[in-house]
Amino acid sequence: MPAAPIVTAAVLLATAGALSPAVASSPAAQDRPAAEYRVGDTGPGGGVVFYDAGTRAGWGRYLEVAPAGWSGATRDPLAPWCPQERPGHDAPVPTGTAIGTGRANTEAIIAACGGRTAAGVAARYQGGGRTDWFLPSTDELAALYDRARRGSADRGRIGLRFALVWSSTQHPRIVDGAWAQTFTTGEAVGDLKSSAMKKVRPIRAF
Repeated sequence: MPAAPIVTAAVLLATAGALSPAVASSPAAQDRPAAEYRVGDTGPGGGVVFYDAGTRAGWGRYLEVAPAGWSGATRDPLAPWCPQERPGHDAPVPTGTAIGTGRANTEAIIAACGGRTAAGVAARYQGGGRTDWFLPSTDELAALYDRARRGSADRGRIGLRFALVWSSTQHPRIVDGAWAQTFTTGEAVGDLKSSAMKKVRPIRAF
């Protein structure tokens, strides 16, 4: 597994204003796997492979999640989905729910809300030397919950027990709201975008 730089949550948040993180423009731009992966394998970015679409799609085929402790701290960092002073707080941000939409969602959030956001924190992660990590969509988070919580042998590597994690999906009926996922019951939970009490966990596609 390639050595990943240790980036603490404090550094991620402190540098948010100085950086304009960009998500890789094309799926799996940094990976051209010669061999197939299985769910539970260690991915190219040093994370845990938690989803296999079975065939290659426009966004890629596999999803891997940054492992527990990815930020250099024992707990995942907290960040708002969109600060109150940003345009994306009181207006809908165009995002999707499906698997394969998290990357574009992350780009849209950063454009509307800036880098001091959950999307910005996720996009700045460089595990495995990869720079294409992003904040997962609701369906991507649901797939992660299935792997992390329902009797999976990988739950210790993934962590997130009892966590409440931001998705990159705008709430469909509340302009200043977005979806999060609870890893206690698996339910999707809507909350205000300005809430800084949700955890951030990056994923990537390849």
